[in-house]
Amino acid sequence: MDSSGGQVVRITRIGALLEVVLANPPVNALGSAVRRGLADALDMAEADNSLAVVIRGEGGLFSAGADIGEFGKDAAGVPRLGALCRRIELLDKPVVALLSGAALGGGLELALAAHLRLAEPSAQLALPEVLLGLLPGAGGTQRLPRLVGGAAALDLMLSGRVIGAAEAVALGLVDRVVEEDPVTAARAAARALAEAGSWLRSEDRREGFRDVTGYRSAVAAARETHASQRVPAPRRIADCVEAALLLPFEQGLEFERAGFEDLRETAESAGLRWSFRAERAARKLPPAVAGMEAAPVQRVAVWGAEGQAADLVRQALKAGLSVQLADPSREAMVAALGRIVTAQEAEVQAGRMTAEARDADWARLVSVVGPSRLGEAEAVLTLRDDLALPAPRTVLALGVAGGKGAVGVSLVPAARMLAEMVLEGGDVAPARAAQAVALARRLGWDVVPVGAGGPVAVALATALAEAVALLEGRGVPRAAVAQALALAGIAGEGRPGVAGKTEEAIARRCFAALANAGARLVEAGTARDAATVDAVAVSAGIVARWTGGPMHQADRRGLMVVRRDLRVWAAESAELYAPSGLFDRFIADERKFTG
Repeated sequence: MDSSGGQVVRITRIGALLEVVLANPPVNALGSAVRRGLADALDMAEADNSLAVVIRGEGGLFSAGADIGEFGKDAAGVPRLGALCRRIELLDKPVVALLSGAALGGGLELALAAHLRLAEPSAQLALPEVLLGLLPGAGGTQRLPRLVGGAAALDLMLSGRVIGAAEAVALGLVDRVVEEDPVTAARAAARALAEAGSWLRSEDRREGFRDVTGYRSAVAAARETHASQRVPAPRRIADCVEAALLLPFEQGLEFERAGFEDLRETAESAGLRWSFRAERAARKLPPAVAGMEAAPVQRVAVWGAEGQAADLVRQALKAGLSVQLADPSREAMVAALGRIVTAQEAEVQAGRMTAEARDADWARLVSVVGPSRLGEAEAVLTLRDDLALPAPRTVLALGVAGGKGAVGVSLVPAARMLAEMVLEGGDVAPARAAQAVALARRLGWDVVPVGAGGPVAVALATALAEAVALLEGRGVPRAAVAQALALAGIAGEGRPGVAGKTEEAIARRCFAALANAGARLVEAGTARDAATVDAVAVSAGIVARWTGGPMHQADRRGLMVVRRDLRVWAAESAELYAPSGLFDRFIADERKFTG
């Protein structure tokens, strides 16, 4: 056995086999170094006397796809993934792909080009490019329909959903699942194909074309479903799936590539790509907190029975926690318990909860009048500012002053509850902050670390409301404002259409107000950076995800242009439009808010 190749791709000869291992932690992303290594492996496979090739990933996963940090930066002399996939497909010896863990996006497209796909039970497969306003650009729209048919291919590519190995086999995407010693099984399968001297390329597969009528109906239904969406990617995906049926394979690949290039240049895709990066950046914990092992929480107390108390109790019970609900007022306690009963009974009647689960929840719920037993819990969620504990505990203060060492939390209703958490500063100990984050995530909250002075979402929403009020105060009809916001993706998902001069002017004012508010939040240390502002704006539904957020929009328009507009509009409302000093600093440094 001998090996060659770089660190990110290992090429090993095992008898008559050539084994290619993707070794680019943490997710085996297909960046330029990996693609160069794959090209070297294919050069070797084409030149030597090996009989078959096995491609697999290291570290418990195959590949999570493209390196988004390199997006749009094609390295000189490094082949694109689509060209590598085509070389794999046309290789004159069989190629077996062994999928483990994540096989996503370009990683799955790489496997689609192989002649046999085996999957470990852990495999998770998806083509999520639509979530970035793109389509699979390495042959996925042409190969997948040939294997699984139009309806299944459209379902996977238009939803971006992740499927497991068993479903992948049922669809025909994977040939079989291998459980014991998968690497040995993949090598054996490659040798068997070589000995048989016969294998099928994906371009020659026709199982997915058996029901042409159903295939065409699926394409038509997809077009109708996505006709009113602002993001064009779903419609282009439907076009490509139709092309797979109608065009010769090579022309289908060219059609797909043109669609990918077109989408990559759209403002919607740029916004979605930035939103993806901003969300990851905004959710990073401070180093001192991230490096701390959180003590487990099994018992939680809720101090205060009014407001969000009933919802908090239900969330904690659903998370399997033992819960103590405490309040100085017996009447408030009874009312909160009544709200919990009503909500749970509604879930039981709707079939979303079993009676047994409801009874189990009540067995873990204790109600106490007064604060005497709060110290029994490992963490306290307080809705009141009069919390007093007999001994130190992790305290999450929800919109109130929680006392020394408490973690401030602002909850913003969203698809997944957004929790702005003040994890640094004051007397917050890293160990307490880490425990608070772990508890918040167990409750299903989406945690974004922020500084004092928020909530960020409320400041942004207030700025937008003030901008709209100013417009209406100047005589702009409410219907015109609503139309402009809908086209711009503000306070909603947006819709297709061409904005006129009036709509553009309205949208510019609103985005400028949001960007200025965001810049002030960054200046004050309330938001850590522009990524935090944009991530919160998107998560809270203030702007649509495809806009990228107000800071991204300011960068696209140009900071000097936005600052000029702000200075003009400040005559109407300095409180809203007087430019943040952050504009001056970034312009002087020739920087963008979003990097």
